[in-house]
Amino acid sequence: MKQTATLLILSFAALFASTAAAQHHGAKKDERRQARWEEFRQAKHAFYTEKLELTAEQAEAFFKLYDEMEQRKFELSREMRQEMRSLSKKGEAVTDAEYKAVADKAAALPEKEAAIEKEYYAKFCEILSPRQQYLYHRCEIDFQKSLIKKKTRPKEKK
Repeated sequence: MKQTATLLILSFAALFASTAAAQHHGAKKDERRQARWEEFRQAKHAFYTEKLELTAEQAEAFFKLYDEMEQRKFELSREMRQEMRSLSKKGEAVTDAEYKAVADKAAALPEKEAAIEKEYYAKFCEILSPRQQYLYHRCEIDFQKSLIKKKTRPKEKK
């Protein structure tokens, strides 16, 4: 009986320790993800600041709005991803009506994102000069190209 109780206690302790370790690992993973996101955001800010030739005042006002816009667009796409994930988890139990509803929402997503961009572009025009407004659109494309180039460039050996 004592052996069973001891074994049971040790099993619970091991289970608790592994759960705590998994939670700690999950927290570390979230911290790393957050750090990578912040690093990406800062790189994007630096790229835009340089290419648009923003003053300190312009940069502060512009990035406050820009980050707000990006967050709204991210939330839209997050909702869409969650709905798609939820549908995938249902497996074979998904109806055609459910597929259609999610597909229709996915098709409407670019339009919703464009509406958000248009709303914020009007606000950007109050901060940016006409030349900077033009360069802003170039920056969107050039930044994406720079990411692709960086990703496809062969890694240097250390």
